[in-house]
Amino acid sequence: MPKSVDHGERRRHIAAALLRVVERDGMEAVSVRTVAAEAGCSVGAIQRYFTSKDEMLRFALAEVVEASGERLRNVPLTTDGRRFPEALREVILSVLPLDPVRRGEALVWAAFHAQAAARPDFAAAVAEVTREARGLLLEALRLAEEAGRLRPGQDHEALAQLVLAVMDGLMWAILVDPGGVREAHLGAVDATVALLCAEEGKR
Repeated sequence: MPKSVDHGERRRHIAAALLRVVERDGMEAVSVRTVAAEAGCSVGAIQRYFTSKDEMLRFALAEVVEASGERLRNVPLTTDGRRFPEALREVILSVLPLDPVRRGEALVWAAFHAQAAARPDFAAAVAEVTREARGLLLEALRLAEEAGRLRPGQDHEALAQLVLAVMDGLMWAILVDPGGVREAHLGAVDATVALLCAEEGKR
């Protein structure tokens, strides 16, 4: 009998190859041919699973969005409002390109994010991750305020947007800095946490 082929697994294998091309060579290097070479298969094999380069890109972006969403759902921000300062710092650091693995993820995300400025389908996918992150932060801010770890009288919506901007801004700053991660980048993380958080026990 012919060997059964898991079509979903094959599509994910091709998407992973596409993401490696983006990480290594940039979005402009993506083509059916380059992805086929990276995946170790023929152009015809790629075309059996994806009808176009755009379809392949959209599927790969969906994989990135799902992975980002899963990581967000596993962060410790909503577990204990008293730990909010430590957890907030951990969450910000988790998206920064501080090691080869996270740098690769950041390069891929940055490439798709840049495309979102001109492509509504990409923009919608990026917005999905942003909404999930904002919702997580809002719940964490509420718990932190109840636990007395948030400076009183602050606008939670504005704070969540500020944290997201800090995360995005620092990611880009590190990616484009020839010197890589600098003390100033890590200092900005600590400064953000200090601005938002009250001393333990103070309301």
